[in-house]
Amino acid sequence: MMGVAGVLGDALLCAIHGATVENTLFEDDDDANTFRVFNPSQSNETYLMITANRFRSQIFGVALSNKRWLHFFMLFVPVMGLWMSAIGVVGLTLNLRMYDFVSQESHALEDPEFETFYTKNILLNKGIRA
Repeated sequence: MMGVAGVLGDALLCAIHGATVENTLFEDDDDANTFRVFNPSQSNETYLMITANRFRSQIFGVALSNKRWLHFFMLFVPVMGLWMSAIGVVGLTLNLRMYDFVSQESHALEDPEFETFYTKNILLNKGIRA
């Protein structure tokens, strides 16, 4: 779930970032658009960070100090989300349970007095094995 939240959260961040940049672009003349406004050799900024922070703080209550922190955050969210999803897949592959790291089946084999707590996950696994 963390992986899905990370990827979808970053998609939301990217959409908001694009909308913010689009709405705060400096335009020199009437026919300037998004694709022609930015020139890689220009010395001045393309969009206002102050306006973007005002817009962002109204939505999320968070204002970032500079563009580098904003872009780092937009990189950090999906990377951590993908790592969390990878950890989740490994956990499912190795049959690691969040509530009990010792498999109940192996515990029941060692201790005859052990009573298995049947969850939907165990019943589903038994149904798949049958």
